[in-house]
Amino acid sequence: MVGKAKQLEFVWPLGHGGVRKGAGRPRQGDRARVSHRGREAFSKEHVVHVTCRLEKGLPSLRNATTVEVLMKHLARVCERAGFRVVEYSIQGNHIHLLCEAASSEALSAAMNGILSGMARVLNNHWGRRGRVFADRYHAELITTPTQCRNALLYVLANAKKHGYLPLSAGADPCSTAPWFPFDSQPSRCHDPKPAAQPRTWLLRTGWHVRSRARLSLHDHPRIPKSARKPQPKPQCKPQPKQALRSSHRPARRHKPRQLQE
Repeated sequence: MVGKAKQLEFVWPLGHGGVRKGAGRPRQGDRARVSHRGREAFSKEHVVHVTCRLEKGLPSLRNATTVEVLMKHLARVCERAGFRVVEYSIQGNHIHLLCEAASSEALSAAMNGILSGMARVLNNHWGRRGRVFADRYHAELITTPTQCRNALLYVLANAKKHGYLPLSAGADPCSTAPWFPFDSQPSRCHDPKPAAQPRTWLLRTGWHVRSRARLSLHDHPRIPKSARKPQPKPQCKPQPKQALRSSHRPARRHKPRQLQE
C-alpha cells in the first residue's frame, strides 16, 4: 500500500525575510509618521490629546489672520454628538487639541470632519489647492488626573516649549489659554470662549483635586536639552594686581633667634 503523504515544512533561507535591522518600509522625511495600526478602542467618555501636523513648505499658522480663521472654524465645529474640543493651541506647523469623546468611533468621525473642514478653510485663506496635513492625526488617551494636568500644561503652554514665547510670558494668544482659570482665578478674557466647556470629571475638577497642583500662568512644560538655547558663560574679570597683593599677603616668616655666646 502507498503510504500517506506527509506535509513538508518550508524552510526560509537565511538572510531573507523576518524581523531584522533595517527591514520594513523606509522612513519618509526627518521624523517617523503616525503608525497605521488600529487606534486604542474605548466605549465610554474619555479625554483625548490629539495632534495634527502640517505638510512641509506651508505658511506658519501663528499669523494673526490665520489664527483668527482657525479659531472661528474651531468655534463652529467644537461641539458635536459625543465629541467636544475643550482646549487647543496653534503652533507654527501643528495644532494640539484636548477633546472629550464618547467612543473611538465618535472621535474618528468628528476628527475627519474637523480636519477636512480645516484644510478647506486654510486653502481658501492661502489661495492654494492641495494637501494640508502631512499625516493622520495622533491620539493619546488621558486616563489619570496627573496625566490630565500634564496634558493641559503641555497644550496651553506649548508655545513656550517651541520658543515662540519667552518662559516668563503670560497666556498664549494663539490658544484657549486666555480663557483658562490659572491660579484658581476666573478667566481674564470676557469674550465667548472659542471652544466647548468641559463635561468630564477629569477636565472639570479631577486634574487639580487629585494631583493637588493647580496651573500657574508662568508654568511651562519641560524643554528638551536639544531645544534649549545655550547660555553665555559669565566672563570673570581679573582683579587688579594691587588688590591681589593686598588680599593674598604672604605669611611672615620668623627668623630663629641666635643664641648669644
